[in-house]
Amino acid sequence: MKLVLAIVNDEDGNKVLNGLSKAGFSVTKLATTGGFLKAGNMTLLSGVEDEQVQEVIDIIKSKSHRR
Repeated sequence: MKLVLAIVNDEDGNKVLNGLSKAGFSVTKLATTGGFLKAGNMTLLSGVEDEQVQEVIDIIKSKSHRR
């Protein structure tokens, strides 16, 4: 079992959350604020089996982008 922790921008947060939920992963959402620019972020926590880690990472990458 692994804990996947992802910090994503608020603009992408709901897309990532919905993508993970649709794929059957349980996700906990925490609203957070970045320190430098005070930008809104969303911290997502998901406990998954070892072999599912890459699938979760792929979903996060596909539903969000770098800024």
